[in-house]
Amino acid sequence: EIDRETATRIYDTMEYIRVLDERMIGAQRQGRLSFYLASTGEEAASVASAAALSDNDMIMSQYREQGALAYRGYTTTQFMNQMFSNQEDPNKGRQMPIHYGDKPLNFMTISSPLGTQIPQASGYAYGQKMAGNEAITICYFGEGAASEGDFHAGLNMAAVLNCPVIF
Repeated sequence: EIDRETATRIYDTMEYIRVLDERMIGAQRQGRLSFYLASTGEEAASVASAAALSDNDMIMSQYREQGALAYRGYTTTQFMNQMFSNQEDPNKGRQMPIHYGDKPLNFMTISSPLGTQIPQASGYAYGQKMAGNEAITICYFGEGAASEGDFHAGLNMAAVLNCPVIF
């Protein structure tokens, strides 16, 4: 069971991401944004799983988990700065749109190649375990990443080393 405040926050975040997706797909189709991948229909998976985590837990995602980042507190201004690579973008335009990352929110920067976050998540979680941190890592990916060699290597590492990671 969850309290009403958490349930409302989950719902509001899912609704926010749906609107963000609609607006940014429109901007991309108008040529105002070079790249955008929506999470339409997948909002509940990323938002609800992020809600189950603690703030100390690391999130490693692919392209469609902006809901997890929004739930953590990433603002509309931060989304816009990153997607439009303006002067307020923390990456100073050195990253493609929707390759979010935010160290204070424990959201690892997204990398373009499919599946690379999977073994990275295992390694990060193993590092947490070795440091004695009471934290886990969650790693999101889709069917394309599951077809990569990194998928098998990452899951094998996590299993062999008993890493505190959720895939």
